[in-house]
Amino acid sequence: MTTPAPGRLKRLAAFYVNGVFAKFLLAGGLAAAANFVSRLLLQPLTGFRTAVVLAYLVGFLTAFALNRILVFPKSGKPMRVEMGWFFVFNLIAFPVVVVSALLLRDFVFIHFLPRPLAETVAHGCAILVPVVFNFAAHRLITFGPGRG
Repeated sequence: MTTPAPGRLKRLAAFYVNGVFAKFLLAGGLAAAANFVSRLLLQPLTGFRTAVVLAYLVGFLTAFALNRILVFPKSGKPMRVEMGWFFVFNLIAFPVVVVSALLLRDFVFIHFLPRPLAETVAHGCAILVPVVFNFAAHRLITFGPGRG
């Protein structure tokens, strides 16, 4: 196994340790809050699994709007292209979030927390799983410079 060159580590650190990533985390936090609160509101009507799925859609739309407006500079691409890429990367992350929520609930938190709290903690943790991948994908591709 080779160790990364110091220059590569500096570039990687600079990619994430900056104001853009901080704004991404803030926007993501607000979108996660929208996702989380909507799951709490929807669950009594739909059950846990369906509420997680519908809440993901709420979080997706919130995240797209906040990232486009507050985080990334204008890319020069049409909004439909940006939304298309945003959708693709969130489509990749979607099963990760849902499966993570179910696995964390059923195999971790349910063993020491009451079911409603286990579901809440599991869902909150699952929302965080794809953050690093999504930032790189959106910064480089979704909202990266280009003409579409």
